[in-house]
Amino acid sequence: MSIGVSLAKRYGSVLAFLALWEISCRLGWVDSQFIPAFSRVVTFIAGQIAGGQLFTHLEISLGRAGAGFLIASLVAVPLGVLLAGWSERVRLALEPLTEWLSYINPFVVFHIIIVFMGAGEATKVTIIAWACIWPIVFSTLSGILHADPDIVKAARSLGLSRFQLTVKVLFPCAFPAILTGMRLAAGYALLFLIAAEMMGASSGLGWMIYRAQNTYQLVEMFAAVTVIAALAVGIDAIMSTIGKRLSYRL
Repeated sequence: MSIGVSLAKRYGSVLAFLALWEISCRLGWVDSQFIPAFSRVVTFIAGQIAGGQLFTHLEISLGRAGAGFLIASLVAVPLGVLLAGWSERVRLALEPLTEWLSYINPFVVFHIIIVFMGAGEATKVTIIAWACIWPIVFSTLSGILHADPDIVKAARSLGLSRFQLTVKVLFPCAFPAILTGMRLAAGYALLFLIAAEMMGASSGLGWMIYRAQNTYQLVEMFAAVTVIAALAVGIDAIMSTIGKRLSYRL
C-alpha cells in the first residue's frame, strides 16, 4: 500500500471536514464574516510563511511548550518510579495528595505564580510543566504497578538488585504506559501553551489568536488555530513513531 493511500485512509475524515468547511463557505451555508473559507485561511498561512512571521511565532511557541514538556518528563518519570517503589501503605497515604495536586489548575494560582516568578518566560514554562507532569506520573506509576508479575518474579529469582530490577525489567514493561502519558502530556502542553501566551505575552501562536480576537481578524485567528491543530497531529504522530521504534529495542 502506498504512503498516499495510507494517509488518505487515516486522515480521510479530516480531509472531508476541510472540504465541507470550504463548500459551506462557498455556498453560503455559513456566514463568511464569522467563519472564513478554508482557502482564505491557507492563503493567509502561506503569506505568513513567505514573510517569515509564522516561523518566528512557531519557534517561540515550540520552545515554550518543549521546555515545559521536557521539565515535566524529567521530574515525572522518576517521581512515578519513586511512588511505585514505596510500600503500598505509603503509596496509598500519598495518593490523595498527588490527586489533589493534579487537580490544581495552574491558571487558578496564576497570580500567586506571578508574585514569585514574575510574568516572564519562566511563568509560562512553569504553567505548561505543571500541567504535563501529572499524566506522566500516573502513567509511569500505573505501568510499573501493572507489570507482568511472572516476569518480575523471574527477574527477582535471578538475584537482581532493586535498581537493576527497575531499569532492566520494570521500566521496559512500563514504557508503553509511560509513552501514553507523554502523548497525553504533549497535548496538554499545546493546550496550556495557548492559554499561557494569551496572558502577558507578545509573541507566539496563542498571542496571535488573542490579538486577532481583539482586533476581529478572523482569518488570522482561524489560521493560528489551524496551525496549532496541524502541529498537534504532527507531534502526536512523531511521538507514536518514536515510541514504536523504542519499544522494539527495549
